[in-house]
Amino acid sequence: GVAVFLAAQKSPAIGLSLAIAIALHNIPEGVGVALPIYFATGSRLKGLQAAALSGLAEPLAVILLAVFFPGHIDERLVDCMLAGVGGIMAFLSFHELLPLAFQHAGKSLAVGCLLAGMGIMSLNLHLLNTYVLGDLH
Repeated sequence: GVAVFLAAQKSPAIGLSLAIAIALHNIPEGVGVALPIYFATGSRLKGLQAAALSGLAEPLAVILLAVFFPGHIDERLVDCMLAGVGGIMAFLSFHELLPLAFQHAGKSLAVGCLLAGMGIMSLNLHLLNTYVLGDLH
């Protein structure tokens, strides 16, 4: 949520593209939250509630930031904060997620999927930028 708010402060096109990417990411994240709870409790409702609660954190963060920072935020500060958020996400991906992928899928498949995911996201961002957001720049 913080990243979307900051990106939208920088540019509506960047904010929209990041919001779409995060929305797509939230689908498997919601499944990842709901399934362990469902299997632990046998309750679909508890799994759905936990997934919904975790999904509400991002829009809530945007609302809180908009309330506390209603005006324009200095562009340099936005750039620094976006870089910080990106660095945290990259660190977590490579430090936590990639070793787990190596363990469960093997190094070749994990690296192949990592590269395929990067390619797919790059293509999606290019298509979004070219065909959807072209007028917002």
